[in-house]
Amino acid sequence: MPRQAEDKTPQESSFEDIMATRSSDWLRRPLEADDQPETQLFWDKEPWFWHDTLTEQLWRIFAGVRDEKAKPRDRQQAPGLGQESKTPGSCDPGADPCPEDASTPRPPETSSSPANGSQDRNTRCRVVQEPPGRASAFLQSISWDPEDFEDTWKRPDALPGQSKRLAVPCKLEKMRILAHGELVVATAISSFTRHVFTCGRRGVKVWSLTGQVAEDRFPESHLPVQTPGAFLRTCLLSSNSRSLLTGGYNLASVSVWDLAAPSLHVKKQLPCAGLNCQALDANLDANLAFASFTNGVVRIWDLRDHSVVRDLTGYPDGVKSMVVKGYNIWTGGLDACLRCWDQRTIMKPLEYQFESQIMSLSHSPQEDWLLLGMANGQQWLQSTSGSQRHMVGQKDSVILSTKFSPFGQWWASVGMDDFLGIYSMPTGTKVFQVPETSPITCCDISSNNRLIVTGSGEHASVYQITY
Repeated sequence: MPRQAEDKTPQESSFEDIMATRSSDWLRRPLEADDQPETQLFWDKEPWFWHDTLTEQLWRIFAGVRDEKAKPRDRQQAPGLGQESKTPGSCDPGADPCPEDASTPRPPETSSSPANGSQDRNTRCRVVQEPPGRASAFLQSISWDPEDFEDTWKRPDALPGQSKRLAVPCKLEKMRILAHGELVVATAISSFTRHVFTCGRRGVKVWSLTGQVAEDRFPESHLPVQTPGAFLRTCLLSSNSRSLLTGGYNLASVSVWDLAAPSLHVKKQLPCAGLNCQALDANLDANLAFASFTNGVVRIWDLRDHSVVRDLTGYPDGVKSMVVKGYNIWTGGLDACLRCWDQRTIMKPLEYQFESQIMSLSHSPQEDWLLLGMANGQQWLQSTSGSQRHMVGQKDSVILSTKFSPFGQWWASVGMDDFLGIYSMPTGTKVFQVPETSPITCCDISSNNRLIVTGSGEHASVYQITY
């Protein structure tokens, strides 16, 4: 049901007023006449990213809507599903990456027949991984398989009963370029809602992954920074894809955006006046949010009442990266020291000294290992249940971001060497690497183990994973 006006906080009302001026509506068709009230629920009309009844039912579960009359069809009858893209793609090296003004309304899409022999310069690509293969059409739709929500594995060479959780990618295909328009400092991807979030200094842009677009210059929505002199540094998509947390410099709070509402708005503001946010994490089961700051403070909030639960202090040079695993909060900083805080005690953290600054942390979803990306290009696996550690490969330059796959069998690593590297567990063997045209600042992997998004310069790249 629509939200009542009296239930809204002053913060929510002010942000809804701001969002009313946005160039495009959240989860609405481009250039659709805005003849419906702002409180119209987006699931009352058919969202354009619904391809089949199965997806519709899953979205209703996600959004908290029950419809006993609607029954999903057999997955094998769902149109548009289960079709793998078999031809890889890459970009024309002469393409202009500079985006147009993202606030301009999205023009209506026009269909073109491949038989006419004329193609846009951005619709042709070559294989991005090494070595390059034959040229092929870049204009491909991202595959959404019925196995996205199942643990099945149907490769011809797979052993009987083999799970895709044991698989490592054999190649990546660049499916789309998202022209953010400024340096992308953080990215997040939701395979459930099929959206990518790109974070720059001036705000977060929201992109749909449906349709056949080689280079997307028109986001579905823009979440701008409204405070003069402030800018964003990071964003975090919640594990259930219902919320997006944003934090940065000169902001009075960490904002929690409601992604399941009819229109995007801030539903929570976690106070951090005078603190500059570097990294975010959350534990939805415990209703806790975490942030690290440049002055060395790690703050914990209760998401139910936005109160500060505890401040952890003692980092002399600030916290650069942070990850939460169970009751433990792992932090890495510019003093090359890895620290582990236990939320249940007030004791000093455990400390593990390294030789280089810790730029990125990622925990294994299945095993007791923590992955460290270092300023000297080294990658380390640190045991979270003991002091055991070992180096697992090295890149040619500073590592800026690392990310474990959802099943923990491999990870992605990016940095100043302009390459997206794929490494296998537990030895860190480099499977292959994909080149970009500039240093890669951030990366994220979708929860369905199918997509990778990277931020490089003023754009983000979406890759589809082939196993």
